[in-house]
Amino acid sequence: MRADEISRFSIKRIILEAVGKNTHLEHLEDNIFNKGFAGAKEAIDYLYSLHEMLEGNTETPVSMTTKWDGAPAVIAGKDPETGKFFVGTKGVFAQTPKINFTEKDIIENHPSEGLQNKLKVALNSLKSLNWNTVAQGDMLWGNKSELQNVNIDGEDVIAFKPNTIVYAVPSNSDLAREIASADMGIVWHTEYVGGPTLADTQAKFGFNSNVLGHNNKVWHRDATIQNFAGTVTLTNEESNIIMMAIVEADGYLKNIDSKTFAWLEQGTELIGKDFLQQLKAHVNNNIRAGAFDEPTLFAQGFVQKYIDFMQKKIDGYKTEKKQEEATKAMVNGVRFIKENVSQIVSVYDLYLKIIQAKVFIVQKLETIRQLPTFKETENGYEVTGEEGFVAVDKIGNALKLVDRLEFSKLNFGSGRPGA
Repeated sequence: MRADEISRFSIKRIILEAVGKNTHLEHLEDNIFNKGFAGAKEAIDYLYSLHEMLEGNTETPVSMTTKWDGAPAVIAGKDPETGKFFVGTKGVFAQTPKINFTEKDIIENHPSEGLQNKLKVALNSLKSLNWNTVAQGDMLWGNKSELQNVNIDGEDVIAFKPNTIVYAVPSNSDLAREIASADMGIVWHTEYVGGPTLADTQAKFGFNSNVLGHNNKVWHRDATIQNFAGTVTLTNEESNIIMMAIVEADGYLKNIDSKTFAWLEQGTELIGKDFLQQLKAHVNNNIRAGAFDEPTLFAQGFVQKYIDFMQKKIDGYKTEKKQEEATKAMVNGVRFIKENVSQIVSVYDLYLKIIQAKVFIVQKLETIRQLPTFKETENGYEVTGEEGFVAVDKIGNALKLVDRLEFSKLNFGSGRPGA
């Protein structure tokens, strides 16, 4: 692809249908598994557009948010149906919604005392903001006891660890004083628009939290990266490396017959929803191990992964009839996977090429620091990157950009999966 072609590039297709609620964001590369050939094309188009953004093209139809490592996810705002202020978790969108207007609601809906306490703080603190919408954010702290005064590399800081990453702010800064005076901290990233009920709203990524105003009870901001100019600047060498990686993935895709991806749909038809779930689980096993398999080993390993999964399922059935049905399904599934090993190898090879290009971009984006980030070790604190980023297209659809071998492995190791 020539430079003049790249400069004219724009995303014209929907990258990921934002139907429903922001209960789960997909990784950029997993678009291949979810949507086959079209998903691969969309992922590569996204990479071209992200490269443009880093080159300083302000017309690129992609914005970027930082993925904060907060917990729990909090959804709050003005209930479209009643007009009352509420707080909750993603459970507000459950079949039986857990919407909390009062502390009594929180106690009834959430048995965990720790979650109860955080939501009570959220209820009493967030209602002081100017609500005329519904938003979702990640809580950074819900109790002042979670703010720790520590020393990192000879500097006194206020630190907090909502999940896996430790965030730190110099103690003598105005920001630290703002944080210390607030009852809770939260970063907003999604707005829910529409109605007439909460269940009818749609997720819109990239929420501008300025509309909520400010109050000393709450330290809040949104996750949107407002301006890349002067913050992330690609050198010619970096630009060429990223572009070469994208073009390599693009060229590989163009040389693959679109029928190569047919096994993804056929596998779902033959095996059911377990097929894609186990394929993604097999990828996550690579992440736990700390490295992505070579494509042929990945395909061969998927056979055994599927056998292990099905055998566990068979062993769990009580009746001989169910066991026989599941055994027959396993035999058919294994036969199908073995018959499509070469296609799996080709698709996974492309999957890795897209990851390589993505990681180059993520590593450059990590030079942006919302707050200094660390991971806690036996020997103190070690600098680490942000959790990742979310790329949002011009109509509000979003995909995750995460260096999964770094951050997600850290999450798996902590017992709190985040991949």
